[in-house]
Amino acid sequence: SNLDAKLRVDMRIEIKRLHATTGTTIVYVTHDQIEAMTLATKIAVMRDGEVQQFGTPAEIYNNPSNLFVADFMGSPAMNLIPATIGTSGNALSVVLQREAREPINLPMANAPAGLSAFQGKPIIFGVRPEALTDPEGAERNASHIATADCHIEVVEPAGSDTFAVTNLGGKGVVARL
Repeated sequence: SNLDAKLRVDMRIEIKRLHATTGTTIVYVTHDQIEAMTLATKIAVMRDGEVQQFGTPAEIYNNPSNLFVADFMGSPAMNLIPATIGTSGNALSVVLQREAREPINLPMANAPAGLSAFQGKPIIFGVRPEALTDPEGAERNASHIATADCHIEVVEPAGSDTFAVTNLGGKGVVARL
């Protein structure tokens, strides 16, 4: 933790080399999720001494077991937005409320079994910043794309990434553009 950014990257590369050449198990404890995601074949996410989730970096990132893991893993963190389950035509949808504007209705093509029991009830909708994009950059005619007008409050250029912040459901929502 006391190394500058370049030395930290060099250290991660050296640890990966050491692991590859020795073939031994290495237990590495870190509070830095980037280190954990880049170095590990398995990760244990802990909170207050309790394991919240154990799995590969991809499993933990793509299928967090609870809100703590969803919020903790990722930089920037997963957007956790208050929403409800509604309908769009014959399909279930996620409904995101907006202040003084029409709600956003996101149809779900393949809703999980049993989700209809939550219709009209409050949920937390989790979406990664990289899943949100400027529609100009989205695939044309893609069936899984839903669009909505949003007011961008802040734009943060960060080298190869640009982050845009808007507000949905009373929460700041980050998009990686």
